[in-house]
Amino acid sequence: MRINKDLILIVLIILIFPLTVYSWDRKDSTGFVQPGRRVNASIDLIEDSISYSYRTFKVRVPENAFKMEIKIDNSPADLDIFMNHDREIEVYDDADYSSTEDIFNENLSISRISSSPLYSGVYYIDVVYPLDFFPIVRNSEISTIPFGFTVKFTILETAQLLESNKIVHSSLSRKNNMMKLYAVDVSSQRESLRIDLFDTKSDLDMYVTYDYPAMTAEEADYIRESYLGQESLVIDSNSVKPLRAGRYFISVYDRIEDSFSDDFSLIASFSSQAPDLLLPYPELPQWESPLEEALYSTVEISTETGSGSGCLVSGDGYILTGLHVITDISGEVSEDIFVSMNLSNYYPPRELFRAELIDIRKDEDLALIKIVSGLYGQSLPEEYIFPHYKLAINNPVSIGQELRFLGYPQIGSEGSRASISLTKGIVSGFDSMDFGYLIKTDGEINSGNSGGAAFNENYELIGLPMSVISNDGGQIAYIHPVALVPEEWLEKIYASLSRR
Repeated sequence: MRINKDLILIVLIILIFPLTVYSWDRKDSTGFVQPGRRVNASIDLIEDSISYSYRTFKVRVPENAFKMEIKIDNSPADLDIFMNHDREIEVYDDADYSSTEDIFNENLSISRISSSPLYSGVYYIDVVYPLDFFPIVRNSEISTIPFGFTVKFTILETAQLLESNKIVHSSLSRKNNMMKLYAVDVSSQRESLRIDLFDTKSDLDMYVTYDYPAMTAEEADYIRESYLGQESLVIDSNSVKPLRAGRYFISVYDRIEDSFSDDFSLIASFSSQAPDLLLPYPELPQWESPLEEALYSTVEISTETGSGSGCLVSGDGYILTGLHVITDISGEVSEDIFVSMNLSNYYPPRELFRAELIDIRKDEDLALIKIVSGLYGQSLPEEYIFPHYKLAINNPVSIGQELRFLGYPQIGSEGSRASISLTKGIVSGFDSMDFGYLIKTDGEINSGNSGGAAFNENYELIGLPMSVISNDGGQIAYIHPVALVPEEWLEKIYASLSRR
């Protein structure tokens, strides 16, 4: 019988190759933690090198994971967590992520929308004992620190396919993820794709990509991130990445994990114009007291890069605010200025209008703007008469006088947007400047109050809170008084009031 040497070689290759691939896979998976499964582990401390004794784990993050949570439990000593993506940790000060609180059982949670986002791939995790002495348990030193170690993933649901001009209502939450995926199919006959995110009380944003869903900014073809809750995106032949036939994916997210659900609505259409259902205006609120009028007269001012407060000072929409409130990161006044009105004291203001710049005063940090259209460019209703403040031009303030403040400070919410907040204080003194005087107050003023209202017992606007100076001993806030408002601005405001 003759043996075919070529056949024997082929058989050997077939038998050996799978074993070789299998052995590579097993080697690659050595030391990997199985998600959701608690590992009993320990760190051995050595007499001469106690500090920064550690135990290393590896975990593989799948493509559809939105969040990774690492938990240490049952540790009798203070342990810290350090983590790197795609490489082992050599210097803890340079680790990609860390949790180093003074507690025994650390937790570390990162998501695709964290400031340092979660990526797919392999992570190296060091659990570290950071102290230079043996821990004491039940009055005795221990040289081995036992602990439990668990890694859990939150997985995103499959993208929901949208139909043109049909609204989808949904919500984000800690329990069900702070990101939802959607998709829309575009045929070759379409010239525009428009996506509108609306009906939300939170600051929600969008990533949009062609052909695959994006969960980080680096993956996105288009990004709609601003201080607005409502976002709109139009993709056409003039876009940086022109519209093409195929499937587009939409990732709706909130960077802040709210303690409540973020309800929202989403609609996709094949027109560059906003859908008709977004164009109607709500009725303006009615007020029964001077305080209610003040609450409705204090608006939120937003740009693409920041937000603050403003004060309506005429029925046709003139607004006084701080110049820095409407200035973008380049130092220039933003091209797009959005105005949100307080329609309910229980919720963040609703984004309804666009404003244009009328004039600025750089030294005084003042700006006069005017509402000129709706959020989507639609004309204002003729019958609209905005609530507004009366200016306390002829009523000077004195030290000790009581003041109240209205605005939208960022600390005024557990979510990503704040409802209106009322605080109080007194006139603490004055500070002379080249352009006039500023009013000092001990009132509670925070980031987001800038451009808002400081008013007297008659609910007259005496000025705009603008800045805070603080140190370990306390803080003093500064109000720019209405006495700094230029005469030509007053003429415009008073002329508009006389026409109403």
